[in-house]
Amino acid sequence: MNSLWFAYLTIREALFKGTLLFFFVISNLIILFFIVALGSTTEDGTTSLTLFGNIVTPRGIPNFNPAEFLFLQLFNTSTFWVMLFGIFATAGMIPSMLDKGTVELYLSKPLSRTQILIARSVGACGGIGINLLYFAAAIWLTIGLKTGLWHHQFLLASLMTLPIFFFYYSIVALIAVMTRSTGFSIMFALIFWLFTSMLQNREMLLYPWWDNAIYRTSLDAAYYATPQISQMIESAAHLIGSDITQRLSEAEEAFSALPFFTSALSAGLLYGLSSWYFSRQDY
Repeated sequence: MNSLWFAYLTIREALFKGTLLFFFVISNLIILFFIVALGSTTEDGTTSLTLFGNIVTPRGIPNFNPAEFLFLQLFNTSTFWVMLFGIFATAGMIPSMLDKGTVELYLSKPLSRTQILIARSVGACGGIGINLLYFAAAIWLTIGLKTGLWHHQFLLASLMTLPIFFFYYSIVALIAVMTRSTGFSIMFALIFWLFTSMLQNREMLLYPWWDNAIYRTSLDAAYYATPQISQMIESAAHLIGSDITQRLSEAEEAFSALPFFTSALSAGLLYGLSSWYFSRQDY
């Protein structure tokens, strides 16, 4: 047995537990909605999107691009729910592996504990990734065929969600091997998501709490030492439409690979700590 096969078995396990099936059903319901509701109309050479025959015309957005706006909303919504329900769906994969009887079976395989842990994490994230890519490709194809608007950047942005979730899962992996608790892993992951969002806006939200150089330096260190979930999502959204994203968020920067790079380093450290702790335990 190699690591890839072990990851594949993890995806199958998630499928049999119904977690991936739930995502698949919800994805298809959303896709069916757009198949039924979405249309387009062209006036004076300008193409407008319609939902149930009503033109999509949001207020307060100058130079409105309907396709860019729709794909941006789909990306933000799908990413939020993938992050939220993805953790609920996969947080139990590592604790269940550590159950008495199960862990002995896994440890008897010709794999190191590091390979077992990483393969388990990759399998858990891979199942979510398969559903996400299916949804993104199907939505992109549906909108393209029904309206003639092909927005390739939406597929690229959706692809960027895969490393984001894998980096996020490093938090779950560490807490799971330390506590062997699904509930605590979920709770800590959700708290971390809130915490990293606050760290991203620390100058406005956290700096005013205490005018102390050490305190503020510690916040900066915590921001760069942990996966920057919110920053990566916002950066990926710029791939869909930098102009509209900047207007909606009043941001000045376009897509940046920096949060992905620093998050890869911090997630690697967290996975390394998880592997070290896992390797030192007696089962």
